[in-house]
Amino acid sequence: MNSNLLIYYLFRLIKDGHEWQYKNLNGKGEKPKLFFSFLQIIALCVSCIFCLYKPTGLTSNATDHILTCLSIMVALFLSLIIVIFDKSKQIKASKSIGKADEMIDSIQPVKKLHLWNFYYQFNALTSYAILLSISVIMLILIGLLFDMEMDISEYDFISYKLWDKDSIFTFMRGFFIVSMRFCIVYFLLDFFIICLYATCTIYQYIRLDFLEKRPDIQVYNEENISSTFKREYGVDIKIVRLSVIIILLIIFSGILYGFI
Repeated sequence: MNSNLLIYYLFRLIKDGHEWQYKNLNGKGEKPKLFFSFLQIIALCVSCIFCLYKPTGLTSNATDHILTCLSIMVALFLSLIIVIFDKSKQIKASKSIGKADEMIDSIQPVKKLHLWNFYYQFNALTSYAILLSISVIMLILIGLLFDMEMDISEYDFISYKLWDKDSIFTFMRGFFIVSMRFCIVYFLLDFFIICLYATCTIYQYIRLDFLEKRPDIQVYNEENISSTFKREYGVDIKIVRLSVIIILLIIFSGILYGFI
């Protein structure tokens, strides 16, 4: 792929990934006043706290587990995107399938809109999640390849009058390492936030589809379990529950007294 195309589609993916985080299946939603959502602001704070209270960064075991989990998630999301893309063809199936014309045209326009928004939103969110996971993998690999281990608690700030080439190089190296750690933690947390958004997108669409297919049947004489219990046994179930609690307290008190 041409580098210009790569840069264009990367920026397009990031734009769609951010845009569809606050939109619903109608394509509507309020854009956050800040660039980040509430959960992402929390992720930023957690990342800052991690950099301050973990001066040595992630352990080798943690990086191994992160690499393994993210590799599995990338493969899973790629397969999901392929499945969703295959399913999305039913929207434009009426152009080439004869008998399917009536079936597709019979779908309400609102449902078509929901279906299209669901496919587009799920593709944008999962692709953005893959981009985040790849970014975390790349940052971790860069840290492993170039030996980015550093305990920042062993260093202190000095007056600018004492600056020399070594101190400036050490500061730049430490700033770069801390920035990498911050990005790793934030991208990792943002990855799970995007996974939550994608899960909610699936639930939202399936819920709307189920509500449309819900049988229009009225159930009469429906009562809760408390009314049924009282009608059949003549006793309030709360009294039975309270009696059981008292009996258990007496039993536990007797056991405790026996141990004493």
